[in-house]
Amino acid sequence: MNVSSAQARRKEYLATEKKPFHFVGCGLDNVYLVGIKYFVGEDGQSIAEIPALQKLMQLIARDVVLSPRDLTGPEVRFLRKRLGKKASDYCSYLGVGPETLSRIENGKQTLSNQGQKLARLSYCVFSADLHLVECARSIFQSILEEMDRTKKKGKIVLKMDENQEWQELRAA
Repeated sequence: MNVSSAQARRKEYLATEKKPFHFVGCGLDNVYLVGIKYFVGEDGQSIAEIPALQKLMQLIARDVVLSPRDLTGPEVRFLRKRLGKKASDYCSYLGVGPETLSRIENGKQTLSNQGQKLARLSYCVFSADLHLVECARSIFQSILEEMDRTKKKGKIVLKMDENQEWQELRAA
């Protein structure tokens, strides 16, 4: 069968708000598009005409980074791939090993709160999306605030004894 006869058997649709196109090609299962043409073949397979694909992927990544929800494994993978990083290199950004990253990206393990912030922050810093610079600042600030909350708040008191050695005293 030639290409033109295959195309002739596809029905054309326009994605609307009531019936958006489910864009699974980005690697995420929760992305829907409106205002694009798509075609459905007799076999049920759909193909979309997606203009300005790079800009679309940038906006999806921005939405993932700015979302208040916890990151899913596929979202972590999506951000990593958008940065063009190998899994082995991306591990250092998140402070996890390759096996752990694999379990996270496959949804078998969740990423810690700090790891989620690092995933978001790494995308903000290393992507070409200038809009996310302010986002990077707010994520970094929340990391610093969390570090302050978890820091030991007691005083460190040291005393020089008669043998000219420092001794730790417990602060009250």
